[in-house]
Amino acid sequence: MSDKPLAEGTLQRVTSAKTAPVWEKGDSGRGGKLGSRSIFIYEVPCFLSSTPLRQPRLANRRSAAGSPERPLSSTAAAAAGRPARTVGCADATSDPVRLWAPRRAQCSAILRRAAWDNAAMVRRDRLRRMREWWVQVGLLAVPLLAAYLHIPPPQLSPALHSWKTSGKFFTYKGLRIFYQDSVGVVGSPEIVVLLHGFPTSSYDWYKIWEGLTLRFHRVIALDFLGFGFSDKPRPHQYSIFEQASIVESLLRHLGLQNRRINLLSHDYGDIVAQELLYRYKQNRSGRLTIKSLCLSNGGIFPETHRPLLLQKLLKDGGVLSPILTRLMNFFVFSRGLTPVFGPYTRPSESELWDMWAGIRNNDGNLVIDSLLQYINQRKKFRRRWVGALASVSIPIHFIYGPLDPINPYPEFLELYRKTLPRSTVSILDDHISHYPQLEDPMGFLNAYMGFINSF
Repeated sequence: MSDKPLAEGTLQRVTSAKTAPVWEKGDSGRGGKLGSRSIFIYEVPCFLSSTPLRQPRLANRRSAAGSPERPLSSTAAAAAGRPARTVGCADATSDPVRLWAPRRAQCSAILRRAAWDNAAMVRRDRLRRMREWWVQVGLLAVPLLAAYLHIPPPQLSPALHSWKTSGKFFTYKGLRIFYQDSVGVVGSPEIVVLLHGFPTSSYDWYKIWEGLTLRFHRVIALDFLGFGFSDKPRPHQYSIFEQASIVESLLRHLGLQNRRINLLSHDYGDIVAQELLYRYKQNRSGRLTIKSLCLSNGGIFPETHRPLLLQKLLKDGGVLSPILTRLMNFFVFSRGLTPVFGPYTRPSESELWDMWAGIRNNDGNLVIDSLLQYINQRKKFRRRWVGALASVSIPIHFIYGPLDPINPYPEFLELYRKTLPRSTVSILDDHISHYPQLEDPMGFLNAYMGFINSF
């Protein structure tokens, strides 16, 4: 049969050496529509006669007068001056009984097959529409359910619980801020303040904590507002300026506002350190005095920073943000964070659970989109913060894991050396990535001690 589609409202006669012609409408062999009934068109084999079978099956055709068109008998056709129409495969000289019986059985089989095909097509179409409907219902219902679903945070591991119980809290404008303060070498005047990254907490420093206490008299770290064990208010306008003020408030709380402080920062903490450096440069009364600054794998340059896909989706704070933060779970978190570690230094599942427990504490996953506004703030205040790094005279050092996908090598390092030619740099092993203090704690600690002992 012809594969060429037919125009609407036309009939095509199909002929074959071994088949009887049939009338069809629409795509040949695929079905058509006559009157108000759908039909399937098949080529009907005819072994007994070549007389055309001109009456389509299930056609229900009607004449111009509106009544069903029926074949004329020989007498009626002669009276009307029209040729008689044949409705079977037999001609006038054949035996009707002998020829019609097998033909009727064959046509009945074809009609049954056509009915089965129509029913199967209807079932498939119905199932397809049901599947589409359930998908649409699911897309709507799952986010709505998640928005009201509250999953309790995971239990703290013994190590993380010990970190929390050994720490303390102070109040900043009615908000509780968690911090650690350890006394190290007796008689040393050195103080170091550690500023953690996004989205984790001060627990990032636990692998080098003991090593720092062997060099410094006071080792201090805090959880920024919205991180770790600190309060996580919502709604709240989180900003780098507020986090810098919290660091200053903590040092006043500890009575260290007049002491010279060594700052050691990572990622998000690098931006807070830049704001503290700007305030120190302005010689504002009551601000802390910075002795040295060591940065590590932070996006201090907006143009070389490559945030993760989820960070891009959340930082603009669209209507999806509250849904995505509700849907965030350990699986999503671990699959998103693991790639920023090196291939041989990725955290264990227990370490990932400790990080996730810190985020989930006080429903911290619900404020991640607000915390990510620091990315937009960094672009807006680039001149202020990068200018502070370039203009101060204090010792500045950078510890860099070169496999970092967020601050990629060599673009980041080339821009850093061009912008800060007086700063020194320590590049760790090639397989170290975005969390150098966790991936290579000894290498990180040696690099930092080398910097501290150089002035």
